[in-house]
Amino acid sequence: MANQATTTYKVTGTRKAVNDLWSTLQKMEVNSKNIWLYQLAEHYGIDYETKQISVRGHIYWAEYEEDPNNDYYLLSFETETAWDACNELFEEINHLLWDELSISYRVCECGCEVYYVHDEGDFFPEEVAVSSSGEPFEDACDDIYTTLKDAINDWCEKMHIEQGERTDEEMMNFINEYEYDDDDTYFYIRQFTFE
Repeated sequence: MANQATTTYKVTGTRKAVNDLWSTLQKMEVNSKNIWLYQLAEHYGIDYETKQISVRGHIYWAEYEEDPNNDYYLLSFETETAWDACNELFEEINHLLWDELSISYRVCECGCEVYYVHDEGDFFPEEVAVSSSGEPFEDACDDIYTTLKDAINDWCEKMHIEQGERTDEEMMNFINEYEYDDDDTYFYIRQFTFE
C-alpha cells in the first residue's frame, strides 16, 4: 500500500442507521480481522469503480455505544487507507442509510503531511499531531496533543530549551526545523486543518 492515512471516525445518527452499519461490521467480523473497504462497498451494493470512489484500505477496529434514554448511538472505528481517507465511501453508505448518519473524522497521514478534521459533534478538539523518534523522544507516529502549546512544552521539557520570546507558531517552526546530532532523531508538530 502507498503512504497510509490513519482515520478515526465517529458516526452518530438514528438507531436504525447506526445499528445497520454496526451490524454489518460485526457480520464481517470486525475486531477479529481487517474489514477491507471494497468488501464493505460490495456489501452495500456500491459500484465504487463506476463512481470512482476509493476503497483502498481497511477498518481494523470498531466499537459501538448507545444511550437509548437520550436517543444517542455512536459507532467509532479506525481505518488505514492509501494516501488519504476514503470519506466518499462512507458518504455513499450514509445515502443508502437514509441520510440519517452524522460522520465526523480525523485524518493523519504523515508521509504527505495530510492532517485534517471534519467534526460534526465535538469529538476531535485536539489541535496537533506529533511524530517523533530518537533520544530524548519516544517513537511515535502521530501522537495527538490537545493544544499546540502542549506539544511545544513537551519538546522544551525534553530538550531543556526554553521558548523565550518566540510565539507558538515561531516555536513550532523552530522545532520542526531543529537539527539534531543524530539524523534519525526528529520531533515534527503538525497542526490539524478544521473543515
